[in-house]
Amino acid sequence: MDIYQTVLVAAATGFCSAFGTGIAMKTDIAWIKKIIESHDSRLSKLEK
Repeated sequence: MDIYQTVLVAAATGFCSAFGTGIAMKTDIAWIKKIIESHDSRLSKLEK
């Protein structure tokens, strides 16, 4: 019974870690897109 609990805890921890990493990456990608758009508009103003 102990081995099953250990495996279950390890699987739950791995799932939560992977989920958190996915959410963090999604947030970072959205943030990077906003920064790129901001730079694009600033560069357009400078080019004019």
